[in-house]
Amino acid sequence: MGFFDKAKASLADIQGDLTKATASLGLGEKKSESSAAQPESSKSTPINTPATSVAPSAAGAPKAKLPLANRKNVRDVWEAAQPDLERKLSDLLGVSWKTDIDIPYIYTFAESGYAKSTPGDMVKSYVEGALDSIERYADQNGEDGKSELNTLASSHTIAMDVTSKPGINYTGCEIAGGVLRILFVKDMLGTNVADSLVYLSEAVNDAGTSSDDTSLDFNARMGIKNDYEPEIGAVQAKFQKILATPTLDIEPNFEHNYAAIKAFIKTSKRSDTLPREWQKSLGRFTLDYFQNFAEVMENKGFGDDDMLQEGFKEAVEKNQVALRIVDKLSKGSYNEPFIENGVLYIQTTTENWATNVGDPAYQLIDIL
Repeated sequence: MGFFDKAKASLADIQGDLTKATASLGLGEKKSESSAAQPESSKSTPINTPATSVAPSAAGAPKAKLPLANRKNVRDVWEAAQPDLERKLSDLLGVSWKTDIDIPYIYTFAESGYAKSTPGDMVKSYVEGALDSIERYADQNGEDGKSELNTLASSHTIAMDVTSKPGINYTGCEIAGGVLRILFVKDMLGTNVADSLVYLSEAVNDAGTSSDDTSLDFNARMGIKNDYEPEIGAVQAKFQKILATPTLDIEPNFEHNYAAIKAFIKTSKRSDTLPREWQKSLGRFTLDYFQNFAEVMENKGFGDDDMLQEGFKEAVEKNQVALRIVDKLSKGSYNEPFIENGVLYIQTTTENWATNVGDPAYQLIDIL
């Protein structure tokens, strides 16, 4: 090998050594951070937090490890009774139901009494009380009520959670996320355990309430079915007899009146003048207006006076008596009869709904 060949070989060796040294020191070519792959942990993932009325939610909440004696009590009392209680619940509602109560979580709120010493007995008492309330609810609302509950509580599950919901002092209930929840107030665990589902119909009503103000809610529909529909046929027959006419229609205007009352409650400071649980009594008070109107007509002698009967038929040419809520009465103080387009209206206002319903026809002869 000549001199120049040896020099080239030596130079190549030096360049190779230099490249290795540069790489070992981290001084070689780098990729920009923007072109490098991002680690999985740096990727942003949106977190969806569902709204709930219970506070806090049992999901992810701290749980206590129960002492041995308490675990034994849960096993011997609650878990032993659970299958039979679930069977009774399922038989009552016509579909398979279950209970899903997180006792270690519930126990974190136990302070004294049997909530602390015998949590199995406590949970069993809560569920037994719930079962009694569901049985009363089913008796009052029939198959329609059962169907509504099964539909809204679609998971067919009873759970239990703490709440800070206004209006609940000790225990209550709600239907949320397809689950029927027994609720208890913090520091009140184990108190009034038999009353947890006393207001079950209100929970069903709240869960099924539509944003459409004209859609009758569950309590209104049940009130109409139980109080109005069985009796209105006899009232209609009484009108027909008093007026000696084979046909006379009755129009309750349930949707219109319901929407008017609901809007009034949302906007008025005087909504406390309305009957408590007014939805439940919508059917009953509607019936009262018509019943009392017919009785007043009878007392005024319409049934025995051809002239009064003829005057009524001439003025009320459509043979219809209707009930409606209006913004303002034309003459009356609480309610009044009013004829418009051949229809006799019993009129009242939202603030006077269900007030002085005993004489809605006191001015009837004057307007015929």
